[in-house]
Amino acid sequence: MISRRSMLAVAATVAGLGLAGAHVQPAFAQDKIKLIWLPFSESLGAVIAEQKGFFKAEGIEIETTKVMGAALALPILQAGKADIILSNTVSTLQALEQGMDATLLAPSAVVRRQPPDSTSAIMVLKGTFKSPKDLEGKRIAVNVVNSTAWLYAVGLLDKYGVSRDQVRFVEIGFPNMNAPLLNQQVDAISQVEPFNTILLGTGKAEVIGWSYVETQPNADVTQYIALTSWVQKHHDLAVRFARAVIKGSKVANSNEAETREINQKFTGLNPALKDKVKIPLFGEAVNGPEVQKTADLMLKYGLLKKRVDVSGRVLKVE
Repeated sequence: MISRRSMLAVAATVAGLGLAGAHVQPAFAQDKIKLIWLPFSESLGAVIAEQKGFFKAEGIEIETTKVMGAALALPILQAGKADIILSNTVSTLQALEQGMDATLLAPSAVVRRQPPDSTSAIMVLKGTFKSPKDLEGKRIAVNVVNSTAWLYAVGLLDKYGVSRDQVRFVEIGFPNMNAPLLNQQVDAISQVEPFNTILLGTGKAEVIGWSYVETQPNADVTQYIALTSWVQKHHDLAVRFARAVIKGSKVANSNEAETREINQKFTGLNPALKDKVKIPLFGEAVNGPEVQKTADLMLKYGLLKKRVDVSGRVLKVE
């Protein structure tokens, strides 16, 4: 459920779309797309596509707006104030369950098959615990209970024979998690980049589990979506958008040094961390079967009340 503060943020963003805060490309193209992306490295496929001229080559002019998360972007999409947004799989599936008719257009970040990865890691103080199995009865910090990070932490614990009822989850925002672990106020944290790299840099903590990699390797973490009604009206444009993003994703995967430079500037990352943080792996197609696996995992752990079928919701890109 979106808080009053979040709703106010949505209203402010809607009011500003097309005005302050939006970056408009020069009008070289006839077809325009209002795109909402997130100020995180998961957006790099589209960011690179914009910078490399891949959208322009597809005859697309994009107008971009940043919002802080899919929970804010989804209502804007639903209101018709954006054409395409970057969303995370969990938020997308919850929106589908609640009745939003959306199509998954283009890939974004995916989970690596082997660690290390840019997705969340279970971290502890060095020498305290050897395995997620050892966390039974312990305090584990997650950003939000019932969030994506929580879902995969629960899945990881379950894999090691520890149920979610056998641990105590504590809600702490990602930027603020490291200090409570170092001060022994919690026993473990489910941490993401760049904060896990910062924590590892202290030499006092270590990773004992990779939540996503061990629970659902190859999962789609994020993807670009649009209302199905918009896709039906602008099918060719949607395909051209997806093609450009896929080209950007391929560049991100193949040119690490350049991608790190772009990531640092786009996200505002501390330059000292530019070459240390783990960059996401980007998919080259939306993986419908993996999205379905996530939906089934959400149903298992209570993030969905009924099964969501994603078949027929993935755009075919040739």
